[in-house]
Amino acid sequence: MILSEKHIDFENYNRTIFLRETIEGIIYGEIKFVFEEGNAEEPTYSTKYPEIDTLDYSIYFKTQNKTIYVFWDSKFYCYGLRAKEIDLEETPNDYEQKWDVSNTEMWINLLGKKIVDFNIVWEEVPPKTIYPQAFILKLEDESSIILSASEFKDVHQEKAYGMSDNLLVSTNLELGKELKLI
Repeated sequence: MILSEKHIDFENYNRTIFLRETIEGIIYGEIKFVFEEGNAEEPTYSTKYPEIDTLDYSIYFKTQNKTIYVFWDSKFYCYGLRAKEIDLEETPNDYEQKWDVSNTEMWINLLGKKIVDFNIVWEEVPPKTIYPQAFILKLEDESSIILSASEFKDVHQEKAYGMSDNLLVSTNLELGKELKLI
């Protein structure tokens, strides 16, 4: 697969957003579906794997300098990943319900860690459309974070399917590879 200048620029742009940032908090964004009583009272992001969560829209990385917003979008092809810097307080949205998951088992040990590497897993859809299927963040302690535009479509959750209007988020690189998040 040969990346165009547009793809390389996209990867370099995202790399500059993430590199050298220290994670201070994690927030999940789930689409607010219409409920009679307002927002859902309980999050729906859990899977059968303690190291994989499923999000129907986005994840926010709060760092010492900024908030990095990652979501699925159609910049190159439906559905790929996109990231941008935002000010969470100044640019709230009304279509997501947000859950601060910073102190959950999956994230607590990654707080205070610096992002030292960033890579995109590119996928190709015939005839020659290339899109960003997953972001892989490597932290200073050698741990990894996978952000994948994919979902589990079966009840057994044994394989991820890409090109989805959903994110699977994992802190287990080997499990992510096994289940086809990347």
